[in-house]
Amino acid sequence: MLNHQKKEELKMEEDSFLRTSLKYFLHGVLFSIIYIFLAIFWVFVLAFLVAFGFIIGFIIAFAVLFFMLGGINVYLTDRIWDVSVKEDLVSLLIHGFVLFIALFIVHIPAVILVFFVFSFAPNIVATIVMLVIYSFIDGFVAANVAPLWEEQYEE
Repeated sequence: MLNHQKKEELKMEEDSFLRTSLKYFLHGVLFSIIYIFLAIFWVFVLAFLVAFGFIIGFIIAFAVLFFMLGGINVYLTDRIWDVSVKEDLVSLLIHGFVLFIALFIVHIPAVILVFFVFSFAPNIVATIVMLVIYSFIDGFVAANVAPLWEEQYEE
């Protein structure tokens, strides 16, 4: 009887691990897809703001980038993880900034690999492998940054 109970607990843990891993992957993939489209828009905003405001425009453009990153992550965290995160402007700005720094740090190994390893023999397989690996990593990072701004409800 006890052995059967342990098997059931292990199966539940395996299911939970698989489910959580798939959520990280989904979060990372959706974050990347949404970000790619918004980044294209952001490049035009950056060019416009820098053309008219130089340093001030550059600063405003990065603030817009941080708002975008924070907004994407708040939306995905709510939908995928069912965690309500603060959505006020200051929280979004800081959330986006922290997420930007965290993703920048975890992408350093990928940049090194691309420049030193894949530059000699770039291929589609390496690109796909990096995309899959970094979808999990990005999802993990984004999902763990968001709860820093989780809304607390009083009962």
